[in-house]
Amino acid sequence: MNRNTNTSKLTFMGVMLALTIVFVALTVIPTTSASMALLIFLPAIITSIIQGPKYGAVMGSLAGFVTLLRALIYPASPLDYLFLNPLVAILPRVFIGIIPYFVFKVFKNLVKNNTVSLLIAGVSGALTNTSLVILMLYLIYNERIVQISTEFGIGTTFAAFAIFLISTSALIESSVAGIGTMAVVNVYNKLKK
Repeated sequence: MNRNTNTSKLTFMGVMLALTIVFVALTVIPTTSASMALLIFLPAIITSIIQGPKYGAVMGSLAGFVTLLRALIYPASPLDYLFLNPLVAILPRVFIGIIPYFVFKVFKNLVKNNTVSLLIAGVSGALTNTSLVILMLYLIYNERIVQISTEFGIGTTFAAFAIFLISTSALIESSVAGIGTMAVVNVYNKLKK
């Protein structure tokens, strides 16, 4: 690998990390919290597809670390304290940078359409995040989640909490991730040519 390629990859990673930090930082502002939360992991998904799963995994773990820091420095809800655990905040996010790459490769061969493959890969990244975070919350904090859910009127079981999360954020997040990934990677590819 030559010096220009290394510099280009390092620059790309720096830009993606900067975007992640900005998106996470903006979630502390109540008026932008929901809209920025949808974008937090988009840089990891894009890195996965453009730079490959190794760089994607690094970006995913950095995104998870940044969210852990936000939960530590500026917790916005009772659930934020659960994200102080690296198994919840970081481990699932590593896979956001791996899964979309392989989903993109598989669908690019199946449907032979780059745009559709990017859309599906973006959706897979968001769904990977949601499903693995829910799994880790269940394995580590099942009883605490039920207690918090009951206090806020979301439900009295972990399943009710999971359904609430999926129905309120996972569908929107996956749509934004799919469309965002498709748009950004297509523009990047055109500029690169």
